[in-house]
Amino acid sequence: MKQNTHNVEIAGSSPVVPTMIQAISEYYLQKGFDKVYINTNKEPRKVATLHRPDGSITSMSYAKYLYTSHYKTDVAEGDQVDHINGDKMDDRIENLQVLSRNYNNKKDREPAKYVMCICHVCGCEFIFPKRNINSHPNPCCSRKCGGIKSYLNSTPRKQ
Repeated sequence: MKQNTHNVEIAGSSPVVPTMIQAISEYYLQKGFDKVYINTNKEPRKVATLHRPDGSITSMSYAKYLYTSHYKTDVAEGDQVDHINGDKMDDRIENLQVLSRNYNNKKDREPAKYVMCICHVCGCEFIFPKRNINSHPNPCCSRKCGGIKSYLNSTPRKQ
């Protein structure tokens, strides 16, 4: 594969970094593109910028470019090319898979963490999402106990 290094500034990429021009795949030649530049953005991820003879350009992830070139098919709308091992710079074909955008976003999400709390109204133990502790410093085990707590805190007490 022919590779030359050029300094090219591409909108949305890091400022003037070495960009590789590669021989374009047969698949994208048939789609009317004549050049592909490979650039690394700030994340860092490789980006393929495809050029047509009329001057129009299209950008996509380098992983998507490799996958579609290898299998000679487009990725469906709403799907993404994912790196199986999680290394976004490992663009080997055997490390790439197509996933729905929804599943791909959920896949890397950290599971929710919970804490054990004691209800200040009835005294029972319950689990509560840790992310909500700051906004609910004294949570209750149920809506019923929350209503009782709210009532007790809002009414003036007779002495």
